[in-house]
Amino acid sequence: MAPRRTGVQADRVAPLVVASGAAMLVAALVVLVFARQFAERGYERQERYRQQLFDAELDALGRLREAGQIREDLIASVSHEFRTPLTAIRGSAATLAARGDRIPPETRARLLHGIVEHADRLGRLLEDMLLAASARSAPDSGAVADVTAALAGFRLGQARPAVVSEVDPKLAAYVDAVTLDQVVRALADHVRADARRDRTVTLRARREAGDVIVDVLYGSARTEDELRRLFEPFGSREAAETGAPATLALYVVRRLVEAHGGRISAGRDGDRLRVRLALRALRPAAAGLERAALTRG
Repeated sequence: MAPRRTGVQADRVAPLVVASGAAMLVAALVVLVFARQFAERGYERQERYRQQLFDAELDALGRLREAGQIREDLIASVSHEFRTPLTAIRGSAATLAARGDRIPPETRARLLHGIVEHADRLGRLLEDMLLAASARSAPDSGAVADVTAALAGFRLGQARPAVVSEVDPKLAAYVDAVTLDQVVRALADHVRADARRDRTVTLRARREAGDVIVDVLYGSARTEDELRRLFEPFGSREAAETGAPATLALYVVRRLVEAHGGRISAGRDGDRLRVRLALRALRPAAAGLERAALTRG
């Protein structure tokens, strides 16, 4: 009888062994599946990190190239453009130092006034250079500026062309208020130096599709070739040769506008020159943001 029980026990144990083996195999497969999924997720994370690092490196290289180009532009221009005022200051100062007591008072006053004017010119050029060099592509921080209010500060001063303002109310764009004020100031500096005094300057601003369009129209004798170089550093080379006022104003405007996702262009409008800025307007869905941002401003 004992051998028969052993056979029965063997018959009972065999299915248990098979079931246990199957369970272990299933468990192993489940572990392998989870391990593979975990490994795939880890690989995906690594790929994302690699892509982020690659994008960051590309961005850094782009910024380095941009900074290098700006440096080359400014260095190539600065010696040429600074030569005239520096030469004038040195000549007037040397004349006053050598023969100041023998120069008529009116001539002495004219020389001193010229020194001050050329020193101011150098100061403006240096300020514009620093501002242009510091402009960087800004992330979209959601900053909003009141374009209508900023353009109210467009002033040319006395003995300058009259300004006719055709600015729509309640215009706002994605740009911080400080930058927009700098753009308006630089734009006024350019028009003050370049516009004919016997022609009216027209300032227009309106909403057009997804942009706030700002146009400045004024009389100018610039040629088509000069228009193509209008936004480059010291695009007006005749300034250094003639002593006419020179600024980096439109180069500053271009750098600041493009850094905030905008565009700038120049062309003819009849017999006048038109400088056009296109700033990113607030979307209609952002009306609440517009009111809140302008209130905070």
